[in-house]
Amino acid sequence: MTTNEQPETELERKLHAEIEKESSEDAPESDAEEAGDPSIESEFKTVSSDTIDTLAALETQVEELKDQLLRQRAEFENYRKRTSREVERFRKTATETVIHDILPVLDNLELAVSHAEDSDSAIANGVSMVVKQLIEVLERSGLECIEAQGEAFDPNVHEAVSQIESDDVPKDIVAQEIQRGYKLGGQILRPTKVVVSSGAAKAKQSK
Repeated sequence: MTTNEQPETELERKLHAEIEKESSEDAPESDAEEAGDPSIESEFKTVSSDTIDTLAALETQVEELKDQLLRQRAEFENYRKRTSREVERFRKTATETVIHDILPVLDNLELAVSHAEDSDSAIANGVSMVVKQLIEVLERSGLECIEAQGEAFDPNVHEAVSQIESDDVPKDIVAQEIQRGYKLGGQILRPTKVVVSSGAAKAKQSK
């Protein structure tokens, strides 16, 4: 039996052996690369764990800072409201005290005008202008006059100093205003002192 294949020479055998050797040496190295280096993988896991812990700590710190900020805002808002109330109370008290001290002066000026011998005199007119201006100034500060003459007696705003019989003024109606009363900011600063009608005289009623 004949064949056309030529027997390998010594040189070819050596070349084939060398190629096979190199192939066998490269295979384990390739497998190692696919599997990955255990030391590198372990280091990566450590770094990842540290990063997660750091992020968690930062998130906790952020939440704590948010809580502190909210508490400080609430405290500041309470302080602002409390201060505002105190300032308003102080302003109101100071205004009330000043006006209360001025009222007797206003009473005396009005009394002087009502008792002037000549109501058309320059002095009487001058005092009337002062009274008017003073009332306007006090009204801008919240002062209000309490109406009394001809009104039904109201113990909340009127102070009865006496009663009189009257044929012209019905019972329990203010017949005379003795001293004008005032409100300040809706609150009674001074009640109006009045004389209240007790109705017609009994003698006339019996007829």
